[in-house]
Amino acid sequence: MTIKRIIIISMFAALISVSTFMNVPVPPVSFTLQTLMIVLTGLLLTPLDAFLAVLVYLTAGAFGMPIFTTGGGFQSFVAPTGGFLLSFLVVAPGISLFKSKTKNILQDGIVLMIFGFLVVYLFGIAIFMYATSLDFIYTIGVFIPYYIWDIAKLIFAYVVYYYMPQAIIDKHLKGAVTK
Repeated sequence: MTIKRIIIISMFAALISVSTFMNVPVPPVSFTLQTLMIVLTGLLLTPLDAFLAVLVYLTAGAFGMPIFTTGGGFQSFVAPTGGFLLSFLVVAPGISLFKSKTKNILQDGIVLMIFGFLVVYLFGIAIFMYATSLDFIYTIGVFIPYYIWDIAKLIFAYVVYYYMPQAIIDKHLKGAVTK
């Protein structure tokens, strides 16, 4: 692994961490920019590098760094927001793996809805229900305001990616992969 690649992975892990602090703390789950950064990580990095960036972020939080909305520590993964955190390990590399190679809006939109929305909420709602003992229908209703917020973040992340010149992505982000 090259130094450049280590720096890129670390930088994205740091950006994910910082995005947690850009939040509106409302019960039961804060509105944050975490999903935005997870989606951008998936759009901009290779599948392995996206996975590693999220793994570094989650590992640092698991070992006590207060970089989750609930603080830090292993207990964060069984807290009401734990499922969202765990979903990120699938979401970022999934987006990276299945996005189009030519920035095809239709294909990428489907990939973002599957990974950036459905997978996030599948994990998130499952752990939320476990942590709060609420039923499925009630939990689905609790998250209605978050659905709109997350779709807006998906659109914003894709716009940033779409208008970023591919040459910059290839040279500075994908170019770090040893061939």
